[in-house]
Parts: sequence; C-alpha cells; structure tokens
Amino acid sequence: MTQFPKFMPVVLLAVGVFSGCGDAEMQVADGRDDQTQDAGVDSTEATEIDDTGQPSAADLDAVDAVDAVVAVDGHDMPPDLATPDLTVDNSAKEVVMTFMTANIGREYSTRAQVEREITKLRQTLGPLDGPSFLGWQEIGEGDPCGNCEIEIVRGKFDGNWETSRPRGDRPDGGKELVKVPITLRGGGEQVVRAQFASPGWAGVSPTRFVSVVYSADRNISLINTHLIAGAWSCKSQVAKRKQYWRDGWKVLQNQVAREHDRGRNVVVTGDLNRPRGANNCNPQWDPTSLHARAQIVGGVGIDYIFAVPAAGQKFKVATKNGAAWRGSVNLTIDSHNGHWVRGSFSPR
Repeated sequence: MTQFPKFMPVVLLAVGVFSGCGDAEMQVADGRDDQTQDAGVDSTEATEIDDTGQPSAADLDAVDAVDAVVAVDGHDMPPDLATPDLTVDNSAKEVVMTFMTANIGREYSTRAQVEREITKLRQTLGPLDGPSFLGWQEIGEGDPCGNCEIEIVRGKFDGNWETSRPRGDRPDGGKELVKVPITLRGGGEQVVRAQFASPGWAGVSPTRFVSVVYSADRNISLINTHLIAGAWSCKSQVAKRKQYWRDGWKVLQNQVAREHDRGRNVVVTGDLNRPRGANNCNPQWDPTSLHARAQIVGGVGIDYIFAVPAAGQKFKVATKNGAAWRGSVNLTIDSHNGHWVRGSFSPR
C-alpha cells in the first residue's frame, strides 16, 4: 500500500465519486471548530434525548453512499477511493487495543460539569497499555457552553492522542463539522473522512454523519456514528423518523462493507438509538445484520461496539482475572455511560 506523509502540502484536486453525484472536490478541513451551522437546524438547538426503541432488518431501504474526502488537522490526505488493499500484512499488528464509545450528552449547565465527565474517560483509558480508539457522540450538539466539548476533548486527550473531527458534505451542497469525532492513541498515519447519513430536522435531530478513520499502522478502520432518536420508541412522526434511521443504518452498513472489502479490520462505535430487545414499538432485529462478520463486543443498551474482522482474521476480547476485559464509565450527563472493551485482531 502506498504510504502518504502526514504533513502534505495543501492541494485541491477533483476526484470521481460513484453514486451518480458527479465530481467531488477535495476539501481542506482543519479539524477545528468554526461557526458553521446545520442547514435548517441551529447548531445550538436542543434536540431530543436518546430513547430505547429498534427496526426490522427486512425493512431496511437502500440508500447510496457517497464518499466525502476531507483532511486531517489541516493536512490533505489521499482520497483512498481506488483499488482495494487486500494484501495487508497483519502479522505485526497483533496487539491488545482498547475501544470505547462515549455519548457526552447535553443535560448540563456549566463547562466544569462536562470537563469532569471527559476527565473520567481520559483517566480510564490513559493507564491501559496499547493503542486506544474512542468514538464520541453529541460533540457540539446543543452544547450549552459553545465549543467547550471539543476544546475539552482536545485538551484532555493531548500529547500522543489525536482527535479527528472531519467536515462532511450535505446533499444540499453545504458542509459542516460532524458531531461524531474520533480520538486515537497509537494509530499512526490516518485517513479521515465523513459520510452523510440523514438530514437535519429542526427540533428533532441534527444532520447525521458516519465518521471513518483508517489507521494504516494497525490496519483498522474505526467507524463512529449516532442515528436519529425516536424511530423505535413510538415518538411523534415515527414514519419519518424510521426512514431517517433506515437511511443512516444503510449508510453505516455500506461504509463497513467498503472498509472490509479493502482487507481491513473494522470496529464500529456508536449510539444506534435502537435497543437489542424487542418491544411494542421495536420489532425484533439482529444488530449484527450490520455485516456478515460483525459481532457485538462491547456497549450496553443502545450504545454499541462492533468488531468486524477482515478475511482470515478474528477478534478476541482480552481477559483479566479470567473474565472479559471490558467495562463502563459512569457519566452523569443524560442517560449514557462510556463503554469500553480490550481486544486484538489476529489470524484465524
């Protein structure tokens, strides 16, 4: 696989994008916050909190996925859209890593409150050996203290940590920073991009994206997302919510398949806003319909961590004192906790 230097000069180029959307221009995004607003949804507008509702896999409707090319912290990265890399040598990548999903929430009034919660996550991951990958949700979503969440994330996860918050393309031609950034330690060179999942909906949901970070050093693609709330818990206008959810789920499936087809191990983190058990609003479903090789390795309720091993690979949850080495971090904002698991990919 061609290696690209991390610090590349800024270059604009056109790349062909499949799915019938014509040419896409490489966008230079510095990964930092600005004042970009969602189309039709103020970025500070409060949206509904997550629920406990789920969909029928048979009802999932097709939606085309279009690759959005971005950059990492102001440096252009290759579009990574061409020939699949199926000859990756995984022999040097068998190391125990930590994967976490964390929904920060919006029900707080001071910067000190959210700083306390993010500090807990940093203190949990910091002492653990090996690379760490963390998918965030609700960063800058109705944030009561402006851009404080991403500022605190970058402040607490500094040094050898790197947080990527790509700018995604909307179908209306607008662009915005995603609310699902990804933080890595020990990931080496990275390719970062964002894929549109579902539109913004005033008072209900911001624009939803799927964030993808590919670590060539680890041959892992970390995919992080947050799907619309209310689709599977009998909320108002439930048919429209279900359509948005299904669109987002199909995009997530497509992105997992895209990365897996390139010979990469895949880890998915996110708040799917659909629990694993059926109820009167949530038909029985199988979350591992995400991909034929997907397995749930962490998370609780509507928060998930999936492992999708590459062909010829397997994922093994690490053990400590004879038990699976995973846990949760008690967060006091909204109803989510941070969930993490340790494990490794290796040949079958």
